[in-house]
Order: sequence, then structure tokens, then C-alpha cells
Amino acid sequence: MAKIPLTKESEFIVGEEKVLNYIMTAFFMAIFLYGLIDAVKRHFINIDYQSFVFAFALVPAIYCFRRAHSRRVYIRVNKTGIYKDEQLVTGWSTLLNAFITQKEKTGIFNIVDNFILVVEFTKDGSPEGFRRKIPLTNTQNKSEEEVLEAVKFFWSVYRKEAGK
Repeated sequence: MAKIPLTKESEFIVGEEKVLNYIMTAFFMAIFLYGLIDAVKRHFINIDYQSFVFAFALVPAIYCFRRAHSRRVYIRVNKTGIYKDEQLVTGWSTLLNAFITQKEKTGIFNIVDNFILVVEFTKDGSPEGFRRKIPLTNTQNKSEEEVLEAVKFFWSVYRKEAGK
């Protein structure tokens, strides 16, 4: 998919990666069907534990399929500010800083990336700054770098127009 250049009137939208979720759905459905075929071959008599385990693959298959059909917008960045789940986190006039970091998780088998977008901002009437952590999913359709690039682009457009 070609990268669309940002303009000051455009929007940067982070949603679910549809193709990946369809692939995961097909994978889990194949596992489920393998278990079902095994149970049918045995005429549902003397079914071993493998068929039951494979049958449970239907649950993640349905989950992945629902995510593939989801129209949820995780993050929206546009000329008015940064939104998480269609809720305004901050406008450009109150933004102090934005950066990507990784959430530290301990454990032996921790192989998953846990990237988060950290947005530092002020609120009207409050002298102190606030920090909001927005998790970036592993199945989103935009990379972490693209998200940060979009934030920096729109923030710089705001600062140019505001003369800052």
C-alpha cells in the first residue's frame, strides 16, 4: 500500500491491519477444521484430547475475524489534535512533547513489542503537565514511526501557523 503524503487538511488514521487478521483467521480455522475432521473420521467416538484442543481454535478464529471487520479507529491525528478511540487527548496548543517508548514487561517469554505513544500536555488553568500513554497494537495498520511522524508533522504545521 502506497504511503499517502500528509497535508495540513488531511487526517492520519491508525486502525486494524485487515490482511493480517484475515490470515490469522484462516490459520485458526484450518486448525479447527483439522480437529473437526479428525473427530468426524472417528465418528465422534474415542476422540482424543487433540481434537478437543483443536476445536478450541474456533475461539481465536472468531476473534480475529471480528477484528478484521472492525471499523475501530485507534488513533486519529489531524489539524485539531491527537485522538485516541475518537476522544480528544490534546489539541496542538497544549501539547508539550510526544514520543514513542516501549513499556517494560518482565518475564521469561516476553518477546512481544509493547510500544506506546507518550503524549505530554497541559490543561487549561493548570500549571503542571500531564502525560497520557497510548498503546500501539501489534496488529495496527501503521508503524510506530509513521504515527510519530504524523504527530510531528501536524504539530509543526500548528506552530508555523501560530508563529511559534
